[in-house]
Amino acid sequence: MRIDKKIADARTLSFEVFPPKPEADDDLSGIKRTIAELSSSSPDFVSVTFGAGGNNRPRALDIAKIVTSHGMVPLSHITAAGYTREDASRLLGLLRDLGVENILALRGDVPKDVSEETCWRDYRRASELSAHVSEFGAFCIGGAAYPEGHQHSVSTEMDIRFMKEKVESGVSFFITQLFFDNDAFFRFAERVAGVLDTPVIAGIMPVFRASQITRVIEISGCRAPEKLSSLLDKYMDDDDSMREAGIDYAVEQINGLWSAGTRGVHIYTMNRSREILEILKRCDLPGRGESVQR
Repeated sequence: MRIDKKIADARTLSFEVFPPKPEADDDLSGIKRTIAELSSSSPDFVSVTFGAGGNNRPRALDIAKIVTSHGMVPLSHITAAGYTREDASRLLGLLRDLGVENILALRGDVPKDVSEETCWRDYRRASELSAHVSEFGAFCIGGAAYPEGHQHSVSTEMDIRFMKEKVESGVSFFITQLFFDNDAFFRFAERVAGVLDTPVIAGIMPVFRASQITRVIEISGCRAPEKLSSLLDKYMDDDDSMREAGIDYAVEQINGLWSAGTRGVHIYTMNRSREILEILKRCDLPGRGESVQR
């Protein structure tokens, strides 16, 4: 099913999973178990990430198959970084043959073994990639949004202008980068709504290890509010306590977003099904699956 139709009809809950490294899960039995467990919460769709430059393409395609086998809707990532139109067309053909109907078109990161100069080949922006995907006519296309600003952007106005370009190139919904301050999301969503009538789904990454999330914050450029910063400092060397505090923090974030009427919540699971199901068990999501009030 196309995600744009789901979003038009109801508020959504969705997940992101990623292809594990072969040395950690060679036969994909671990991710199969994770996806099976996550399926118990009946997500509206599950996104499957792509490595920089598509270096884990076969495993990403396998995981899209696994998602489908559990009766869930896959959202397959594709990145502009390092890709030619020929590369993208070949991948889109494979995804179409698998029955995938939804694509998240991203600019992507520069692969570690590729220089900045040679990375950008036929695309330099996500909107150029999404325009190419649109030519296939077979896919619902999603795009990325940045509540606290893209690292290469100088203003919110520039970010929204790029979002407008993405919509014009075929994007019909957005999923945000992770954030830890709901007020930052609400301010951003309000400004977007003044320009675009396009659903914006909130991306949430639960905090399970302080050292890991500190690195994520450095890379993404998102900010840690004082409350989260205090937790990170307090539990930097105590993973068990950080896990519990992180679950509480995620529940508070998700409940706050849902009660404010956010169109959807997308959870970056980090392939940790047990913790994600615990978070959902504690969340209050009234009206999930019911028609959107317009």
